[in-house]
Amino acid sequence: MKKIILAILLAIPFAAVAAPMTNEDVIKLVRGGLNDATVIQAVQAAEGGFDTSPDGLVRLKQGGVSDAVIQHILAHRPASAAVPAPIAPPVCRECGTVTGLREVAKPGQGNATGAVVGGVVGGLLGNAIGGHAHRTTGTLVGAAGGAVAGYEIQKQASAGKTWEIGVRFDDGSSRVFKQDTQPGLSQGSRIRLVNGALTPL
Repeated sequence: MKKIILAILLAIPFAAVAAPMTNEDVIKLVRGGLNDATVIQAVQAAEGGFDTSPDGLVRLKQGGVSDAVIQHILAHRPASAAVPAPIAPPVCRECGTVTGLREVAKPGQGNATGAVVGGVVGGLLGNAIGGHAHRTTGTLVGAAGGAVAGYEIQKQASAGKTWEIGVRFDDGSSRVFKQDTQPGLSQGSRIRLVNGALTPL
C-alpha cells in the first residue's frame, strides 16, 4: 500500500505542489551561494509570489540580491496574473462617418393649381383685350396661355437645390441621405442617425 501511495506522489509534478517563490526564497538562494544566472533561472521558472513594493525591493537589496536579479523579479509575470484581453465595446449601428457631400439642382414641380389660377387670370385678360367682337376667342386664348404660364411660373418658383450626403456606418453599411437645407457637415464628419436625421457627434 505504501508503495502505491509513493508512486502516486512521485507522479505528481513538483511544480504542482511547490509553493510560489517569494522574496525570502530569493534571498535564501543568494545567501546559499548560487550565482545570478542560476537565481534568475529559478525566478523565471517560478509561479511567483514576489513583493515588488518599495519595502519588498529594499528587503531584497538588503538581503544581498543583485540589481540584475531584482530587475528579473520586476519583469516576472506569472501566467495566473496575465491581464485579460479588453472586451471590445459594442458597435454603434447608428454612428458613422460622412464619406461625401453633393449639391444637386432640384427641378420645380408644377400642378393643377398653378394652371387653374393662370387660366383664370389669362381668361380675364383675354376677355378684356379681345373686345366685344372677339371676347369669346380672346377669353379662350387667354385662358389657355394663362394656364401654361401659370404652370411654368409655379414650376420655376418651386425649383431649388437639395444636398446628397453619403454616410458609411460603423457596422459597415452605407447609405445616401437627401435634405433640402444645407448640412452643417463636411467629409469625414462623425454623425449619429437620430429619428431619421443626421446629428453631428
